[in-house]
Amino acid sequence: MVWILIAAWFVVIMGFVSGEADKVLCNRIEVIMSDTVHNRFVTRTDIRTLLEETDIHLQGYPLTEINIRSLERTIEKDPYIGNAEVSKDISGRLEVRVEQRVPLIRIMPNGREGFYLDRDGVMLPLSEQFTPLILLASGNIPSPEVDGKLGARLTEIHRFSSFLSDHPFWKEQIVQIYVNGKGEYELIPRVGAHHILLGSMDQWEKKLRNLELLYKQGLSKHGWNTYGTINLKYTNQVICTKR
Repeated sequence: MVWILIAAWFVVIMGFVSGEADKVLCNRIEVIMSDTVHNRFVTRTDIRTLLEETDIHLQGYPLTEINIRSLERTIEKDPYIGNAEVSKDISGRLEVRVEQRVPLIRIMPNGREGFYLDRDGVMLPLSEQFTPLILLASGNIPSPEVDGKLGARLTEIHRFSSFLSDHPFWKEQIVQIYVNGKGEYELIPRVGAHHILLGSMDQWEKKLRNLELLYKQGLSKHGWNTYGTINLKYTNQVICTKR
């Protein structure tokens, strides 16, 4: 009998809470941005403007009438936003958490302004309000395919760039990837008056290990500006040409 009374009381209370929740209006919107130190493609003001322009009624309207899934999809239409999560609470607060895409490399095909590739391989347009200091790839790079796929060359560049950006030494040393007229890769370092002939991407990890050994055992003793060209095309040897 006691359990029946408790269950009945619980049903009444839940009904009351549910009825009160239906009356709660959205009284404030809180926008929380991720990684605003390194990436500033989108600001809180941009998100608030986007929310104001949406057809979904927000501030001053019942929270129960706000379709948060539809709101998330609307926010994620912005090319610089990778993920949006919207939640609401009984106090009337609508929380919007926005995760910006992380640019990995800027692609400049044949000198054109080009676009960015983010860490997931998604193409991002250039931004008028923010230019990240990231790796650059230029030269004879084909444009992306019409259906949005990157194609073999861009996929190869993206995979190589991901390795460089995650490596404690190469992420600071290599600043540019250049694709020459033969379709071979050349690397431009941050330190040293030389350029690096990588050739194809075959066994590029081994080629870079050989180059790192040269840096540590050779250039550190003879000087970083001794050579004009360092050739890594041949996997088992490193050929240096003096300036």
